[in-house]
Amino acid sequence: ASSMVTDSAAASSAWGGGKRVPNGKINVDAEGKARPSIGETLQKEGVKLGLVSTATITHATPAGFAATVPSRGQEERIAEQYLNRVDVILGGGSKFFSKEGRKDKRDLNGEFAKAKYDVVGSRDELLKSKSKKILGTFSSGYVPYMVDYFQDKELQKKVPTLSEMAEAALSRFLGDEAPFLMQVEGARIDHAAHKNDIGAILHEQMAFDDAVTKILQMIGERD
Repeated sequence: ASSMVTDSAAASSAWGGGKRVPNGKINVDAEGKARPSIGETLQKEGVKLGLVSTATITHATPAGFAATVPSRGQEERIAEQYLNRVDVILGGGSKFFSKEGRKDKRDLNGEFAKAKYDVVGSRDELLKSKSKKILGTFSSGYVPYMVDYFQDKELQKKVPTLSEMAEAALSRFLGDEAPFLMQVEGARIDHAAHKNDIGAILHEQMAFDDAVTKILQMIGERD
């Protein structure tokens, strides 16, 4: 609503909410009116929602599906709005959920746990989890670039790949008959492109391709 060129916040809000909004805003229109996210709308209809990203999971693209804030930078407020609205939350951004990382010292991890979410922070914990509702954050900020991931065995132990996160998310929804919406973002492709880092772009795009392949395999195996 504010430019010929959209940013992630306005694009995601338009996809989910069906209305154009100014760049930098999440489901808040040009007049400053808060609009419901698609997550709010679907929740009333009994539709489950999953968000997966290699950015902070509170970043603009996933946030557009589940939050309403006047500025995309309000990631602490976005994290609060996911509680009991998003069933599966996987990506980076642990600092926006932890008491140690948040400016208000609110223990969102604890609040999610009380709401029956399995709160996990490592690849092993994710792969072992069987909970239908899950909050998994695997880095303080963005998930590391794959080009770095392949060189660091400690990262490989702690951080799941996008494909593994997508599989973990989708497996929770395919297990029952409830309708669902799942958003999967290979965010670091864009980050690498901003830096003109060709090597990083290629590895991130291949990781996203792996995630798409896994999703298609899982759907193709259904009756």
